Amino acid sequence: DDYQSYLQAMQESPKRGMRVNLLKISSVQLQQLLPFELVPTPFARNSYILPDDYILKNSIPYAAGLFYVQEPSASSAVSLMEIKPGMQVLDLCAAPGSKSTQIAEYLGSEGLLVANEINPKRSAILKENLEQCGTANAAVLNADPRDIAVLFPQFFDAVLCDAPCSGEGMFRKNEEAQQEWTEESVFACAQRQALILDSAYETLKPGGTLVYSTCTFSKEENEDNVLAFLKRHPDMNMVPVHPEFGRNGMRGCIRVYPMDGGEGHFAAKMKKNPGPSAVHTVLPALKSDAMPVCASAFLKSELKNCYPYQYVHRDHVYVSNVPFFDTGKCRMIKEGLEAGIVKNGRFEPSHPLYQSSSSQFIHTIELSEPDAKQYLAGEAIRCLLSVKGYLAVTWHGHVLGFGKSDGTCLKNKYPKEYRIR
Repeated sequence: DDYQSYLQAMQESPKRGMRVNLLKISSVQLQQLLPFELVPTPFARNSYILPDDYILKNSIPYAAGLFYVQEPSASSAVSLMEIKPGMQVLDLCAAPGSKSTQIAEYLGSEGLLVANEINPKRSAILKENLEQCGTANAAVLNADPRDIAVLFPQFFDAVLCDAPCSGEGMFRKNEEAQQEWTEESVFACAQRQALILDSAYETLKPGGTLVYSTCTFSKEENEDNVLAFLKRHPDMNMVPVHPEFGRNGMRGCIRVYPMDGGEGHFAAKMKKNPGPSAVHTVLPALKSDAMPVCASAFLKSELKNCYPYQYVHRDHVYVSNVPFFDTGKCRMIKEGLEAGIVKNGRFEPSHPLYQSSSSQFIHTIELSEPDAKQYLAGEAIRCLLSVKGYLAVTWHGHVLGFGKSDGTCLKNKYPKEYRIR
């Protein structure tokens, strides 16, 4: 009945979306810093429309990690998970990090997020996005889902399986997705998704929640896969969902089409039966080198708050809000965040330490908008400063990065790869 509406919607321009980063700012506070009105979408409590004419490369709020750019309906799957602070959550197919950063926003500084991506290049992008988000309680792994299942048996309170798919929900905004689509790819994706779902099941605690999602429309990859999964795992049950977005299909499933305000998404919510068979998984601790005196002195003199956990490896110092653990066969890309590195007996801080929403700095310098843009372009800031040494660079109180003062000039330490050209 809605096919003509679908065809008409496919002729319209795709909508850009954004999520307010709740780790760093509220929607009300961000509205005061933006030149456009925040128009909410129904897909998540912090999801809004991003105007087409807003240029991200010149955006100071974007550089500060105050919001994340995400296609509107893509935020729907995490909304179904009902993430609460303190939970242990797995994002099994996580790159580029849209849903991982959303989970991190809901967890706050409590609990643990494990974000896995099997593709090495994409896992590096995932790491960067989580760092800009500012989370200090996340681990990024580059591993096969089957190895993740071995490392984390019945460990997670909630698991997101946003599986690789044929991408039919991307057709309107990505011409390449149209050109690459084949009927064979639908069936190949469905088979791969089934294997990934089985690994997700192994990591889920009894009583835990599993959300399976795709950005495609094919029944084979969506409802058929869910039904087959439920047959393989009779202790899993569909959970009724009553979202304010999309349309309900099979019990526990939602679909979003282009005429529903997004590009295209499918999500199914399931729950594992509670039971006495729970395995209490204790993750092995990561053995740390001794904390260098210069690093300890820097962290105490520059941070208002102490991170409860530290880890040192080959002069690299890491900090976290949760304990560091040994990932065994699973390749670890990052745990917590890199605080800095010891060189020639001196501690040099890193950009991720200043991106973290959990870092509160003693020594800061507040910049005007022109100076902030100059800083983001990589230029030195010339001004009289009463403090020498490292300073957190802020704009409206939000940290952009850091620099080093000699009293008359702030040497720019903003990473070259992020600079505004």
